[in-house]
Amino acid sequence: MSTTTETATGGRQQNRLFVVVNGSHGRAYVKRQGESGYDPVIDWNEPDARRKDADQGEDRPGRAFGGGTGQRSAMEHDGIDDSPKEHAKRNLARRIAEDLCDALRSNRHGSFVLVAPPHVAAAVLDHMPTDQRKNLAGEDHHDLTALPTGELFLRLDSLRPVG
Repeated sequence: MSTTTETATGGRQQNRLFVVVNGSHGRAYVKRQGESGYDPVIDWNEPDARRKDADQGEDRPGRAFGGGTGQRSAMEHDGIDDSPKEHAKRNLARRIAEDLCDALRSNRHGSFVLVAPPHVAAAVLDHMPTDQRKNLAGEDHHDLTALPTGELFLRLDSLRPVG
């Protein structure tokens, strides 16, 4: 089961969102006003994107065509991985993009910085409409989701504009 939660940020300030995600979970933060640190405002979690393929039934035998072709009838040959795990990753990227667009359109946040591995960042941005992509203030192509909180906040501080 996937989850998304959002908490109030107090007011309609044009805060910059710092979105830290990987292929299975992530969180959006806003900088605390007048003090150090960041407050989480949106959480994303997609457990199926972390599960092993074998746990999702990917290694079960499929039906084979008669005649010795060796080709399984359930296989698709369009170059897209249609495993449950890949579906979960695509669903997560779509949900992140939708939540970001909602936050930007509501004027709660004026821009966002996307911190994610390159393939995840590309998937999220692919799901965003062009008019919302212009609100991208920066990208950092690293997976910072496993960093301790203090170290994460230092990395996010380094992505903020000076002044």
